Amino acid sequence: MHPEFVVIGAQKAGSTYVLRCLEEHPEIFMPPYEVAFFEGELYSPERMDAFESHFQAAQAGQLVGFKRPNLLGLPECPERLAKHLPEAKLIAVLRNPVARAVSAYFHYMKTGFLPIVPLEVGMPKILDGQYTEYPRASEVLTFGLYGEHLANYLKFFPEEQLRVVTLENIKQAGQQTIEELYDFLGVERSFQPSSGGSRPMAASYSLTRLRLWNGIDRLLRKAKHGGKFFERRKDPLSRIANRMNVALDRLCWARLFGQSAPKLSEQLHNRLIQYYREDVRRLRQLELGRNIPWNDFAGCDS
Repeated sequence: MHPEFVVIGAQKAGSTYVLRCLEEHPEIFMPPYEVAFFEGELYSPERMDAFESHFQAAQAGQLVGFKRPNLLGLPECPERLAKHLPEAKLIAVLRNPVARAVSAYFHYMKTGFLPIVPLEVGMPKILDGQYTEYPRASEVLTFGLYGEHLANYLKFFPEEQLRVVTLENIKQAGQQTIEELYDFLGVERSFQPSSGGSRPMAASYSLTRLRLWNGIDRLLRKAKHGGKFFERRKDPLSRIANRMNVALDRLCWARLFGQSAPKLSEQLHNRLIQYYREDVRRLRQLELGRNIPWNDFAGCDS
């Protein structure tokens, strides 16, 4: 069974919230997890049956989709998606790229793709290209180049198959935004998901919390493809340890350590603004039917 729509990202921009609201709709089937297949070394055209196995539980008549936020930021993915799913509708969820980069920085520390060091130490190293021993470090920045990535998708998909929303739209008018997506997908827009009143997932911004998490988690994963991906150990003991680590993190460490995003120094903030300025201008020039409400980039239309 081929998917008929894809939530392509962006990473750390609210795509999990969108997944929850879409999968609740009775006319839609989505796996409740990310489906990784089309990016990098994971892609294998001969294994389409393994990809399609994720959708076997769909009922007759349901609209089938999946979420994988890395798809937006990787240049090889639009052509691969167009080859196998040319009629698929695409949903892109965007976020102020500076805030997204900060969230991604902490996410990559949690998932083992970056060392656990303060933002003001590690982010300048990424900007300067110094983290060569961490093969995915550059994604912290490049995954926020939405103008470049969406222009790449529009080479392979017509504009009418693409819908853009922003995390800011979701926070200000969540139900309306989800109704617009229901309309775009051609399902009943009046359905009100229970997840509609929830908040998009918050990142773990405490270095202490991340160190406690990683003290266990690093033992439960194994690197693949030169450290570009991690795979969970699947033996019974590792599964139990993972569930315990998740519970500790949510019930203990999340309550003991702060959740607020760190305040950027003026110097680092300005460097990030400069990094994204031209791409935000390009994004706005694409005129994809969505206001881009990022005050940090005022004047980027001209």
